[in-house]
Amino acid sequence: MMYSGQAAIGFLATEISKEDSGESSHWQNYHLEFKFLGNGFEGLRGFGGNEKPYRGLRLLLNRLLQRRFRRMGEGFQKFNAIDSISKKVATSGERASDLDVLRQALTLSYLHGQVPNLLTPKTTSCVIGDGFATMTTLLLASSSAGQVILINLTKTLLVDLWYLKLWMGAEVFESSVDLVTDEASLSEALAKSRTTDVGGRVIAIQASNHELLRNCSVDLALNIASMQEMNPPVTAAYFDDLRAIASRRGLTFYCCNRDEKILPDGTLSKFSDYPWRANDRVMVDELCPWHQQYYTIRPPFFHSYDGPIRHRLVAF
Repeated sequence: MMYSGQAAIGFLATEISKEDSGESSHWQNYHLEFKFLGNGFEGLRGFGGNEKPYRGLRLLLNRLLQRRFRRMGEGFQKFNAIDSISKKVATSGERASDLDVLRQALTLSYLHGQVPNLLTPKTTSCVIGDGFATMTTLLLASSSAGQVILINLTKTLLVDLWYLKLWMGAEVFESSVDLVTDEASLSEALAKSRTTDVGGRVIAIQASNHELLRNCSVDLALNIASMQEMNPPVTAAYFDDLRAIASRRGLTFYCCNRDEKILPDGTLSKFSDYPWRANDRVMVDELCPWHQQYYTIRPPFFHSYDGPIRHRLVAF
């Protein structure tokens, strides 16, 4: 079945009480208090920052503390433009333009410098895991993709679509976003024109149906701080999906995740254990500069994460 616009939100709302296959202990924990109220949410944990827009002294403090990260974008040609868009995206969802939003702007502008030919209105990107649909929205709003395949767990995907609607507006959302559940509906969605009032389309897929991705033509896939929260067999399944696409046409994958992370049930997720292959063409493999620390508005202000976070850009 295919559900367009508001119907997609309605369908996902009926699905959130069901067990989500592939959901790790991390997300079982963070989804414990999740509630959809029909006009908003409660218990949004683990999705990224969700504070109200900063005002007054709080706004000033955040601007000062973000300087360290904004300087990292000074060498990226498109950073200022994408950063400006990211602020508008946050405002549309009544969210603060916080470090999570800034990082997405840094990542996308960085990728424009690495693979500019894969970030155009004629290309298709796939976002596996997206908090508040921030990267998906930036890709469309900056004309960095004409089509985005968005895959997420059901509850998180519901939040993604809700915030996409806030950015697009109800009318455009109806004609620009489709949720698909099988191959027939995916084919129908893929056949639609990419030209919309926001410059592109979104095809949403629940993580339980991730194999549908294999039927898509994707130029660039992205996973940012999400595979580190998956059980290793689920991570491997996504790699299989991406490699199935790459076997037909080639595909580039940007992966930014912690070197090691222990999930609540003791499962160990290791970046080095992801199913990379020796013949993958690695373009970037280093610790991600803007993902090593976060800040708080109280001393000592800057804090390191529990472990280093690496980003790798690779052509399968």
